[in-house]
Amino acid sequence: MKESEIPYRPAFRAAIGRGLRLRCPRCGDGRLYRKTYRMNRACPVCGLGYYRESGYYVGAMMINYGITAFLVLVAYLLSRLMPVMWHASPEWKIPVWMAAAIVISLLLVPVTRGLWLAFDYWVEPWMPPVDSPLNR
Repeated sequence: MKESEIPYRPAFRAAIGRGLRLRCPRCGDGRLYRKTYRMNRACPVCGLGYYRESGYYVGAMMINYGITAFLVLVAYLLSRLMPVMWHASPEWKIPVWMAAAIVISLLLVPVTRGLWLAFDYWVEPWMPPVDSPLNR
């Protein structure tokens, strides 16, 4: 294998930092998203593909679920420790907790996708396609 065919592996902190900033895990310059929830198919700078296979982002969904469950559980337990803060019936509290979980989960979608892509690229880097801007 030629040296130019070996994929670049960034340092772990750099890869995770790029994921949190929603940047390409390879070059760090290309944006992952065109809009808040509209993800690019590939990096506009280096051409790295963001969709490796069908179901690729299931891991991001699991991370999202774990973070959301943790945050809602911590908020719930804190509210149980301070019952004087919110005098409402369970019929009102349950829908509020459910709505909070949905909102938190939706807000975390871009971040967890970026983290998943960055972590996966750090574990096993892959090359951009031959016709990408980097290989021209």
